[in-house]
Amino acid sequence: MRVPTLKAEEKEGKCDHCGRESQSLNSCSDCRKAWYCSNQCLEGHWKVHRLYCLDHSELTTADRLALAALAGSPPRDPDVLKDFGFLRAQIPSSRTHLFDLFRGIFNQGGVDPRVIHQFRLDGTLVHCIQTFYDAVPEANRGECYSWFLRNQHLLMPPQFNDISYEVLDDDALQHAWWFIGGSASDTTTEIKSRIQPWPEEKHRCFKFIQLLLRAGFRLSPDRPEWLQFGFCGCKSDAEETRLWAAYLKLVRAVTFDQFYHAYNKSSLPTLFSAHGLPITNPFVLDILGDTPRRTKSVWSLKQFALGYYQQLAAPLLADYGFGNCGDEETIYSLQQIYRKIFVEANANPLTLHEACLQGKLFEHTKQLTRVDPKFVSLMKNIHPVEQSST
Repeated sequence: MRVPTLKAEEKEGKCDHCGRESQSLNSCSDCRKAWYCSNQCLEGHWKVHRLYCLDHSELTTADRLALAALAGSPPRDPDVLKDFGFLRAQIPSSRTHLFDLFRGIFNQGGVDPRVIHQFRLDGTLVHCIQTFYDAVPEANRGECYSWFLRNQHLLMPPQFNDISYEVLDDDALQHAWWFIGGSASDTTTEIKSRIQPWPEEKHRCFKFIQLLLRAGFRLSPDRPEWLQFGFCGCKSDAEETRLWAAYLKLVRAVTFDQFYHAYNKSSLPTLFSAHGLPITNPFVLDILGDTPRRTKSVWSLKQFALGYYQQLAAPLLADYGFGNCGDEETIYSLQQIYRKIFVEANANPLTLHEACLQGKLFEHTKQLTRVDPKFVSLMKNIHPVEQSST
């Protein structure tokens, strides 16, 4: 990316880079808000000045994080939160530590955000942070670095690339609208106006169809549709692919209202069977028999264990021991136990749910995989709930 030149307009004052008084300062040719005594000073200051000079759309998430750090205000940009661990953190103090970590890098260390951006793209951000702080005297590293060493998982690269934000664009909206029988002459503004009064469940079905119609797209565990439409119950990637194909056949065989009403009445399995596409997986049937109402908490547990950006839901705090965790690393270690039994032990989620309701999570889990005794207290929950006699 090119560095602007100096515009030939002079004024007296201090150079924004070197601070030297000059009677012939020239402004940045792009923004005309910063003044320099020479091209060398403009180029030397560009690392910082570009954050304020460039259009916001040209800034990377690392640039926007640097701006937040320089302003001393925690980031709110959703993409920044996603790219730099804030969205994965489960405890407010963890977000504070993350912010302090990057303030040290940008404010005290003067690291170029473009460097941080490249390390993140390369999947080596954790190594970059370690290299920076290991060069800092131990007494000056701050509490945030010792916290980081215990919680590096928050900044590890995701296991899957979620492109749903790119897929759910205006083209997808219009394509899905035509697919369900909407007028081809409707603009995206008109479509959004027409669907705005729909209930949440109908919006959910329409968004799912937008995803279905995008060739090559695949749901990740972080997408709400992964649970809402039963993919969470699949035992393998191949089974998820078959269920996806079955949905494609179904939505082409029925009207959108038929699909929506079946979903809303928890009767999608019946609709599948009526069109020669019977679902036999008991786990998928269990989910679709409950959704869109509240599904068993074990399905939220599986989504949390396999997802990357999931936040702990209240049922998981009560049912699966996360409410017993006092810090970020303990939450992660418990999450990894559940991930292991879903992925490696291929656990039966409904049997795990029964163990949860009986208050026997640890006893059940240790039959599936090796579990450290420290998890005995963590896996205690509120169950079994005694029934009051009438």
